[in-house]
Amino acid sequence: MGGGLKMGQVIGATEPLAGYPTTPPYTPQNVLATLYHVLGIDPETTMIHDPEGRPMHLLEDHNPVKELL
Repeated sequence: MGGGLKMGQVIGATEPLAGYPTTPPYTPQNVLATLYHVLGIDPETTMIHDPEGRPMHLLEDHNPVKELL
């Protein structure tokens, strides 16, 4: 279950009022990098082209959420 991800956990921490993270925050790009990793897609691979035809990376931040792997 969970597509190979470790589920049912809390990842990261905040200061007591939960206003600011005390551990490095994750972004949606980190979540996508995690999903690509599980699907066997290398997020560092250039796979798409911009409107001008120039190659672009799928994500700018290719670091997956390590705690989920």
